Amino acid sequence: MERMKFDVLVGRTDQQGVMRFKNIGTAFENETNIKILFDALPMSNVNGQAIVYLKERTKNVQQSAENESQ
Repeated sequence: MERMKFDVLVGRTDQQGVMRFKNIGTAFENETNIKILFDALPMSNVNGQAIVYLKERTKNVQQSAENESQ
């Protein structure tokens, strides 16, 4: 069984009111949980919450990452 891989994203609203996302790490599905590896730590919003989003990687992203590592 292939385990799922995720991009770890943070979202911020720019000056025009458009939500922009930045990749700050990678997450991997384990047998019982999800392991998150941060390249950077998320900053909290005005409410003191640090929110991250997990987005499943597409096959194209996985293939290009594998090609770069070779």
